[in-house]
Amino acid sequence: MIRVAVVDDHPIVREGIIANLGDAPDVDIAGSAGTARDGIALAARERPDVVLLDLELPDGSGLDAIAAIKSASPQTRVVIFSAYAGEERVGAALAAGADSYVLKGTTSDELLETVRAAAAGRTRIEPTVAAQAFDALRAPRRPRITEREREILRLIADGLASKAIAARLGIAERTVKFHVGEILGRLGASNRAQAVTIARERGLL
Repeated sequence: MIRVAVVDDHPIVREGIIANLGDAPDVDIAGSAGTARDGIALAARERPDVVLLDLELPDGSGLDAIAAIKSASPQTRVVIFSAYAGEERVGAALAAGADSYVLKGTTSDELLETVRAAAAGRTRIEPTVAAQAFDALRAPRRPRITEREREILRLIADGLASKAIAARLGIAERTVKFHVGEILGRLGASNRAQAVTIARERGLL
């Protein structure tokens, strides 16, 4: 029996995963959590075989939670379950210790096979994710900024703070902050002003 814990801040997503995986005869749901802190505590308490982990959590990045989960429960395999792909994001997750990476919106069968592979000690990257990462690796080596990140960069350049950007784009403020962190990392910038300067120098704005 594969014991699975689900860590995602959206209740409907957690419930959907639990409903889908719970129907499998070889899966037992060990629990669920909506924050990184609660997810780490859940892993330490239940020692699940697999943790399905979202990268965007209200109290921190899922990347930081990976190492904490592994430390709390060394035998646990971590499967990233994210709405976002891309070379940098997938690479960062794997470098942090994730064992597999699958996109939200995948089929129930694909998710189940990923969980089974992780429990068996195999790394499994969803084909769509692998293809996107491979295409990115073949592209010219310069910072790859998504259209959403470019949009946020423009608003930063206009002087808007995260809260104002979130209101303008109709997204959560923490999502804006997540994107800003990605932008800073890709550009090698230490702050927003420097990111704007670098982006302009490189023709990204």
